[in-house]
Amino acid sequence: MYKPTGVFSSSGASQSNIYQNPELRGVLIRTGWSKLEPRPGEFDFSHLDAQVANAQKNGVHWSLAVAGGATASPAWLIDTLQADFVQISFRGKSGYRLPLYWDPIVQARLALLAQELAERYQDDSQLALVYVTQMTSNGIEGHLNGVDMNTMREAGYTDDKWVNASKQAAHDFADAFKNKAIAIELHELNGSAAVPTRIMNELWADPSLEKRVGVGLWWLSGKTHYQAGLIDALTAYPGDIYAQVIGRSDQSHRFEAGHYSRVFEQAKQIGIRYIEPWEYEFRSSGRSAQGKWNSAMADFNQWAEIHFPVIVNAREVDARQLPPARRSDKSIQLQAQEPQ
Repeated sequence: MYKPTGVFSSSGASQSNIYQNPELRGVLIRTGWSKLEPRPGEFDFSHLDAQVANAQKNGVHWSLAVAGGATASPAWLIDTLQADFVQISFRGKSGYRLPLYWDPIVQARLALLAQELAERYQDDSQLALVYVTQMTSNGIEGHLNGVDMNTMREAGYTDDKWVNASKQAAHDFADAFKNKAIAIELHELNGSAAVPTRIMNELWADPSLEKRVGVGLWWLSGKTHYQAGLIDALTAYPGDIYAQVIGRSDQSHRFEAGHYSRVFEQAKQIGIRYIEPWEYEFRSSGRSAQGKWNSAMADFNQWAEIHFPVIVNAREVDARQLPPARRSDKSIQLQAQEPQ
């Protein structure tokens, strides 16, 4: 099984000039669940297919993210199927409805969504990574920004329910996409790293998942005081980490000491195999970084290829038998095959 490494563009799959960048290894393709399934069981893949065709034409890998949660879940999930929900505000706007992650209706429809996506894209060898759709504020990232946790607790929230719902959704996506790498994006909840740490470690330790479900980190900035507890947990985590840079390189206030280069340094320190800078970094014309970070991206690509090599034709690998530079769990990628 292939697991991606190096730099992917976090968006811009339809922009032809990102593909001219020699450091581009792939592109993230995303859409919203409500756009994809406007009515129960009726799917419109045209928006995704157009982006996928561009990645295929340009010969790069692609990752897939379908947003759900408060901003992109279809209205019929609540209005027709009667899934439970809470009202939330997001980015200063009120009136969003967040379906409850642990609701059986929500879980069943997430499983069906994963199955439909897999039926269409599972056999595409250029598909490298699939993010788990979540019932969070924006439906991909694992945060509850704008959510009143007292309201959530009144609706039945407990840490155990959240952990179990996250794990079930991850299982459903892994079961649907049987030979693909999976990522579940995580943030601290209630100001603590306890819940995301449980989720990532329990998924990685689950033998039925065959080390396919890793962690998404969509807030890579080089800063160490933001979600410091989760940074510590991720640094100790033995599994795969897939990260997205928190913003464009011209947004200097978003990076440690105002230096975009810190994202690459932090990625190496934590042990991240794959990062998604914004398309701004890859474009060579118009509003763009004008190639300023190509050398840094080239360096990260090389570093990732060295530290996360593919080991083929192996069902089990004893890390003690590997050269010292490859003994970390994070440097082992298994490709399970039937015995010859």
